Amino acid sequence: MTIKPISLPSLSHFLNGNGWLGSAGLMRFQLEKPQEDEMTAVLWQGPFSRPYAKELERQTFPVTEEGLTALTEYLNAKAAEINDTPPFSDADTTEHYRAKKAEEAAPKAEKAE
Repeated sequence: MTIKPISLPSLSHFLNGNGWLGSAGLMRFQLEKPQEDEMTAVLWQGPFSRPYAKELERQTFPVTEEGLTALTEYLNAKAAEINDTPPFSDADTTEHYRAKKAEEAAPKAEKAE
């Protein structure tokens, strides 16, 4: 599968305390709002949004031009790697979703008692 290379906003976007969400084929990622001059990239495989996804990897980069370049290279390399793996099957997707929903419901049931 050929995917379009990932491009990110300019450094000023992150220096102003903003995060970023994106995707490339099967890979989904979130760049969390920078904390103490570092930003964290969190990766997962679609089709889930982050609250329902199984986190695959987390990596931290400095909020600098060099860090942004390294982050972009990292995301493109991971996108190629993730897109070379088979997507989740329908059965795996359904099982994972039901488990996450049950996990969400568990604290509510405990509070009701």
